[in-house]
Amino acid sequence: MKETKKEYTSKKAIHLIETAKDLFFRHGVKRITIEEICKKSNVSKVTFYKYFSNKEEVVRHIRDELIRQGFSKFDEINKLEIGFPEKIDLITQWRIDFFSSIKSEFIEDILSVEDTTEEMKRRYLKNIEDAQRKGEVRNDLSPELIWLVTEKLNEIIKDGSWKETFSEYSEFQKQLRRIYFYGLLDVKKP
Repeated sequence: MKETKKEYTSKKAIHLIETAKDLFFRHGVKRITIEEICKKSNVSKVTFYKYFSNKEEVVRHIRDELIRQGFSKFDEINKLEIGFPEKIDLITQWRIDFFSSIKSEFIEDILSVEDTTEEMKRRYLKNIEDAQRKGEVRNDLSPELIWLVTEKLNEIIKDGSWKETFSEYSEFQKQLRRIYFYGLLDVKKP
């Protein structure tokens, strides 16, 4: 991931970020204005512009922090001395818990994370290749094909078509992971 992190150490800047995050998580990015962030933070627009050039800068900061947290959690779980299925279950449960607190509009608003795609792909392929070496994932499947399928499944998230079937993102994630990792056949999980 390209590191362009700007440090915000001022209490007011941190408060603005936390307030914006709370509003974005509940209502999505598009609906929230700078005025609403300032009002909820109890600061002036002048103060807002002292720290941020526009709303998009706050959104990028929040998105980048969420991505860093996600990679950190992925790495933490990946280091555990447990099998691949258990790792997938932990990663999935973390994602479900995390995203259940966020309105789907916010998720859709920040999903254009092209600058992280290569890092995500690198980590994902390494994880699959490690699991294949341990005999936990089929060796007759190309890790690159698995990544491609994953990217295509992520399009369901990006285009919002999952909402036609599910009212809750968490239930969509559970079922998507279940079909992706365990398939259609009624067999017991390893």
